[in-house]
Amino acid sequence: MIPILYQSITEGTVPTNYGVGPLSDCISGSVKEARNSMYEASFSYAADGIHAAEIQPNRFIKVKPNYTDSPQLFRIYKVGKTINGRFEVACQHISYDLSGKIITSGSANTCVAACALLQTQAGNFIINTDKTVSRAFSIAEPSSVRSWFGGKEGSLLDVYGGEWKYDNYTASLKNSRGADRGVQIRYGKNLTNINQDISIENLVTGIVPFYIDTNGNKTVGTRVPTGLTLDVPRDLAVDFSQDVNPDSGTTITTQLANLAAAYISNHNLTSAFNNITLDFVQLQGLTERVDLCDTVHVYFEPLGITATAKCIETEWDFLEERYTKVTVGSAKTNIADTISVQNKEVAAAASRSFMAEAITHATELITGNLGGYVILHDADGDGYPDEILIMNTPDITTATQVWRWNKNGLGYATTYAGPYGTAITSDGKIVANYVSTGTLNADLIKAGVIEDVGHNSTINMTTGEAKLKNLTAREKLVLVNSSSQERGSWLFNGTECHFAIRDTNLNNVAEMWSNTTGGQIRLSGTNQKFAVGISTDASGGAVGLYYSDGTAKTYLGDNLEIKHSNGNVKAYLGDTFNMYYSNGNSLARIYRNGYGRGVLDLYNEYGSSCATIYGDGGLGLGSGGSFTITGIGSTGVLTCISLVQTSSRKVKENIKPIEDAEKILKLQAVSFDYKNKNLGSNKRGFVAEDVAEILPNLVTPETEDSPASLDYVGMIPYLQDIIKKQESRIRALENKINKIGG
Repeated sequence: MIPILYQSITEGTVPTNYGVGPLSDCISGSVKEARNSMYEASFSYAADGIHAAEIQPNRFIKVKPNYTDSPQLFRIYKVGKTINGRFEVACQHISYDLSGKIITSGSANTCVAACALLQTQAGNFIINTDKTVSRAFSIAEPSSVRSWFGGKEGSLLDVYGGEWKYDNYTASLKNSRGADRGVQIRYGKNLTNINQDISIENLVTGIVPFYIDTNGNKTVGTRVPTGLTLDVPRDLAVDFSQDVNPDSGTTITTQLANLAAAYISNHNLTSAFNNITLDFVQLQGLTERVDLCDTVHVYFEPLGITATAKCIETEWDFLEERYTKVTVGSAKTNIADTISVQNKEVAAAASRSFMAEAITHATELITGNLGGYVILHDADGDGYPDEILIMNTPDITTATQVWRWNKNGLGYATTYAGPYGTAITSDGKIVANYVSTGTLNADLIKAGVIEDVGHNSTINMTTGEAKLKNLTAREKLVLVNSSSQERGSWLFNGTECHFAIRDTNLNNVAEMWSNTTGGQIRLSGTNQKFAVGISTDASGGAVGLYYSDGTAKTYLGDNLEIKHSNGNVKAYLGDTFNMYYSNGNSLARIYRNGYGRGVLDLYNEYGSSCATIYGDGGLGLGSGGSFTITGIGSTGVLTCISLVQTSSRKVKENIKPIEDAEKILKLQAVSFDYKNKNLGSNKRGFVAEDVAEILPNLVTPETEDSPASLDYVGMIPYLQDIIKKQESRIRALENKINKIGG
């Protein structure tokens, strides 16, 4: 496929037009993709070709990357100088744009949730997965979204494992990418090169687990055998400090034994480690093709190898539409006596200490190396080599892994021109973004942020802020101001623990301490006399609020007292609750009477009772000690001198004569007994439900909490209107009789 050039694109949309136009004068071009690694395109273009002037960094090409995937977008990031009438162009897959999208923090407990977390900052990209692994994932500092795909501590690959598949704006973390189509790579047929590396460095006869707590105390567990027997035993000590939970309720030795067993189960420790890297000729036809992450079957009779292997890197000629190179490596055998390989599943592997992980990672990279290019390079063009280059390609312009060593130092970068973020220079300085070390001895450490690998504790040396999961201070912890004056302290002198906070005059304004008899808390004013005090001892506890002269304002011990500034008690809570006027007279009192019922008394300013409420429902209201209203709770009887209702025209509206007064004549008066005999018997009155059928406005209907009730006073207007009308008729009859008689 001839690549198509675009000046600009819309994120999330794959253009279907021809953009600037097809790059028909493309001389050569390829797409390289490695498993969970690079995905780049490069091409040579004629300097006088059509669109040559429009091929610039930060523009885009669309090209097919292999047999089966749809055309992919790549961003141009470098255009080389014109040499011999052509220039070289380097491009990165559009998914690299996720390196410019920043996520600041977050956490997840599953692979699906972790992808969703990254998706929140991915713009119009899609990040998904088919993995259902559950394990903690955490982002503690601002970093790019794509950096969390893999290649660093705590990334998705590091936590969950899997294989990345990119399709333009979609990034998918797969359980397994590729397929097994039965393709055979055989000596004498299509195999062109093979390298085999067999090592016994992974063989272990037993695991000795250990744990180191935050105080440096070490616990060594019982040795757990792996099942392998060697003429000379070879044990491995594994640090499980990051995995042991001392607060889980399970003993540390039991946890260590379980962790060691899991480590043995998830690592190949009993058979030799083997890597096979090979190149082969890609045959024509889809049935014999090998795509990235596909499984193939390797047969190399001279070495006695019969194995399965995985395609780990492809190079696709997009002009010829064929693979020019397919690399297969990290074989997994199907004959145990021939080849053994470590099958490490990151998602299930037991974690080790940060340093142990770093050493293992470095060892695997260095001892497992196959391939690469070592070049003596003449940088100044004087005909003599002046530096050593170790690169992943033989061409400086295309290499993406470069070690450069000359008289000024040794450095590593992703391009020959740098920048060199990892370097040792001739002036004695070491530059490194990430340094893994076991023990660091130094006279002075200058740092920005110091953080543990689990993101639990952080010390920001620039701002002075610290977040520590567990902090232990021996004997004394002091807080000082900018003048080094103590503003707070926490100390232990062997028998007493004391905490103090001081004001700007360095006087104690808050104190808390414990001793052999109990504990105390005091809050003080600027006069250093405490205003609040809480104390406990073997006999109980007490709380006090105090005046500036030190006298108690409120005191809670066996009783609660609140006092006036003149010393008189204003409130008292003991067996009774009392409130007093400033002159000492009672204001209110709550107590229990001789019948076991509660009583509330309210008094006037002279100390005379003016209201009493009893626990059985009784009520007394009056003044000067005499009650003018009394109520008996058991019978509901209320006694008073008179009962007056508000009836002013000022509070009424819609005033008009009664028109239905005759209805009251339909009511049936009855005699009755209350079902509750305490309320009385042989009473006279009406039944509320009967009245409701004739005069519903006088009845309050029944509810769940109370029976229907009747407004007897409301009957008076009806009776008055009937009496008035009857009186009128009586007078008329009397006048008529008088006329007849006269």
